[in-house]
Amino acid sequence: MAKYKSISFDLDDTLLDTSGLLVPMAARRACEAMLAAGLRCDLQECLNLRQELASHYSHTEIFTQIVNRYGTNQKGKAIHDALEEFYNPQVPESLPLLPGSLENIEKLKGSYNLYLVTMGSYESQVKKIKALKIEHLFKKIYILNGFIGEKKDSAFRDILRSEGHHPHELLSVGNRLSSEIRDGKRVGADTCYFAYGEHIGEKPQYPEDHPDYTITNHKDLIPTCGL
Repeated sequence: MAKYKSISFDLDDTLLDTSGLLVPMAARRACEAMLAAGLRCDLQECLNLRQELASHYSHTEIFTQIVNRYGTNQKGKAIHDALEEFYNPQVPESLPLLPGSLENIEKLKGSYNLYLVTMGSYESQVKKIKALKIEHLFKKIYILNGFIGEKKDSAFRDILRSEGHHPHELLSVGNRLSSEIRDGKRVGADTCYFAYGEHIGEKPQYPEDHPDYTITNHKDLIPTCGL
C-alpha cells in the first residue's frame, strides 16, 4: 500500500525557476519603485541588499529592511510600491518547467491526487500557471494571498477534509522552510524540501521547519520520498 495518497506541489522555485527567469527584472522594478519614492541609495545598492536578504526574509520584511537601512520620507509608499512591482512581474506567454518536474508529475498522476498550492498575487500566479500549461495536471489549484495573512496550512487542511485523508497521507513539496515545510508539518503532513532558488540559505526558525526529506533535483523526488 502506498504511504501517501495526495501530493501538494509549490509553484515558484519548485516547478518554475522563478529566481532565474522572473526575479531579476521584478527586483529591478521593485528597487526602481522605492527609488521613485525617495529611497536614499542607488539602484545597485538596493539590488545588492535585496539579494543579500533574500535567503533569510520574506519580501515584505526585505523591502522594509531596505527602507529602514537607507531611509525615505515616504516609507509606506516605498514598501507598498516595491511589493506591487515584485509580486506582479512581467510574465511571458510561455515558460518552461524545471527539468524533471513534468516527468515526475506525469508519472505520479496515475497513483496520487496531485494539488498545486501557491502564494502570491492571484493574477500573477494565474499567468504563470497558464504560461507553464499545467492547469490540467492537478486535481485542484490553490492560490493564497500572504498579504492578508493566508498560509498554506488552510489549503492543506482543505485537501485533507475533501479527500478524507489522515494527515500523514499527504506529502507537501516545496522550496520554503517557512511555508510548504512549516505549514505542512503543522497539519501533520510529511514534507519534502526542494532546496532551490534564492531562498536556499533559509534557516529553520521553528521545530516544524525540519523536513522529512530534502532533494536538490527533481530526479531525486520519487526515489527519495518512496513514491
